[in-house]
Amino acid sequence: MIKLYLADISVLCDPLNDNGKISLLPQERQIKILRYKLADDRKRSLGAGLIINKILNENNIDINSIYYGSNGKPYVDKIFFNAAHSGNFAFGVSSDKEIGCDVEMIKKPRLDVAKRFFTESEYNYIIHSENTSNAFYKLWTIKESYIKQSGKGLRTPLNSFEININKDTITVSENNKEKNCYITHFEFKNHSFAICSIEEPPLEIEFNYL
Repeated sequence: MIKLYLADISVLCDPLNDNGKISLLPQERQIKILRYKLADDRKRSLGAGLIINKILNENNIDINSIYYGSNGKPYVDKIFFNAAHSGNFAFGVSSDKEIGCDVEMIKKPRLDVAKRFFTESEYNYIIHSENTSNAFYKLWTIKESYIKQSGKGLRTPLNSFEININKDTITVSENNKEKNCYITHFEFKNHSFAICSIEEPPLEIEFNYL
C-alpha cells in the first residue's frame, strides 16, 4: 500500500516564533529548519519533517533506525519513504518497496532549462503541449521522483533517461530500455505532484493531511 501525506504550510506557524510543532522533531532536524532565512522555507522544511515523523511513528520506527545510502537517501528496514516540498505544500510518500516523490509549484515554464537538460523528445512534448507550464512541471516532477526512487542521487543528468508520456501511460526508459517502475502524477491547487514506485499503485491511494 502506498500512502501519501500532505502538509499545507499556510496553516503552520513559523517555527522560529512558535516551537510547538518543531519540538516534536529530532534536534538535528530542528537545526536544519531554523537555518532557513525565510519563514516560508522554514515552514516547508517543518512540514517535511512532520511528514517523516508521522511515517516513522505509524510504523513504530525510531528515528535512530534510519540509515543513509551513498547518495544520501534515507532507509529503514521496514519501510521506504520520501519527502519533498515546494510552494504551499510539503509532500511525502511511504511504501513497503522503493519509492520517490516530488512536488513543484506550477509557474512559468523554464524552457531554457528543458532545452538544455531534457531530452529532445521531452522538450518537443513541452513546446507542443497546450499548456507548456503544466507540461514542463509534469516532466520535472516525474524526473525528480524517478531519480529519488532509484537512489541515484540528484546529480544524475536529467537527459540520461527519458520520460515517455502517452495518453494513458507514463514510462521511463534508459538506453532505449523501459525501466521497471510505475509513475503516478496529479495536479492539485496549482502544484504538480509525481510518485515513482516499484509496484503498481492501488486504485485507491490513502491521503493523510497534516
